[in-house]
Amino acid sequence: MTKIAELKLENKNIAIISISGTWSIYEKHPHAEEFIETILSKPSIQKVDLKFVDLKSWDSALINFLIHILDSCESKNLTINGDNVPSGIRRLIELSRTSPVRNTPPASQKKSTMFESIGCVGLLVFFNLRTFLGFVGKLLIGIVFFIGGKVKIRGREFAVVLQEVGVKALPIVFLISFLVGFIIAFVSVLQLSQFGANIYVANLVGISMMREMGCIMTGIIMSGRTGAAFAATIGTMMVNDEVDALQTAGFSIINFLALPRVIALTLMMPLLCIFSSFIGILGGLCAAISTTNLTIVRYCAQTANVVCLNDFFVGIIKSCFFGFFIAAIGCQKGLQCKRSAEDVGLTTTTAVVTSITAIIVMDAIFAVIFSLLEI
Repeated sequence: MTKIAELKLENKNIAIISISGTWSIYEKHPHAEEFIETILSKPSIQKVDLKFVDLKSWDSALINFLIHILDSCESKNLTINGDNVPSGIRRLIELSRTSPVRNTPPASQKKSTMFESIGCVGLLVFFNLRTFLGFVGKLLIGIVFFIGGKVKIRGREFAVVLQEVGVKALPIVFLISFLVGFIIAFVSVLQLSQFGANIYVANLVGISMMREMGCIMTGIIMSGRTGAAFAATIGTMMVNDEVDALQTAGFSIINFLALPRVIALTLMMPLLCIFSSFIGILGGLCAAISTTNLTIVRYCAQTANVVCLNDFFVGIIKSCFFGFFIAAIGCQKGLQCKRSAEDVGLTTTTAVVTSITAIIVMDAIFAVIFSLLEI
């Protein structure tokens, strides 16, 4: 490799670094540490002279090299002669060295133990939960004021949100619910047919869709579809400074952005849950009559005899809570978005994961409560 940097000792007190040729980050270039070690190994050296001879082209590789040399020499109180430094390189070095974000990380960091990591995760969960509960509290206050007529929602915007979270979600809810019901019935037939109990396929599909699968599958679908859309929309508004503009204009962000979305999804989730449950039962019917000797009338009659109002209302109650928290999580994560396009994607992903996790946790809590109440 042709030498593009060379260290010479003019006398006992002066070291000369000659720089020439082409400097590129895509090619091999000298390391500043080699020159620094040589200079520091000579205690008599008090001055470092930078000379540029036949310098053809350069990029950030040369800037980094010179910054390392300058920082090391200044830390050892060595005088630096940079009169020969080209003006363009000089400006970039000054800009880099005066930047407030130029912080050198410590050379060695103590590795955290397992207990410290667990504690950090616990604190993070605690602070996030506290922040979310504060946000939920503001939403509940807004809902109370809305019911009391003290807070108004724009009718046209509310109708658009209702359409987005309701009617436009029907195709995907139909497809997923039908397939889930079909799969449950098909698996049940494989087992129950061994005992000649094919009629109980209707029991399994009806109860599971009404109590559990209808609301859970709808909640997961709405988390990935609507919750993510809420987070992405509000996150983009944060990036474009639209939220700051609304606050400057005197609008309440909770009442203006979050409240219509939360109310809309809370109202539409029970309807979507009912739709999902019946479509799942329809999928189970198709699987049962195509693989067993059951008829449509017999299957429907068995379903009507088994499924009671308790099963119906259990799914409705769950879906209301699911809808509220999906919308709340999506809006809260969107308002926490930072001011870059990359953070919008991260915020959307976080909203979906958090919503699905919250649905599973709440469903487990409801299962324990309904079991204790014998519902």
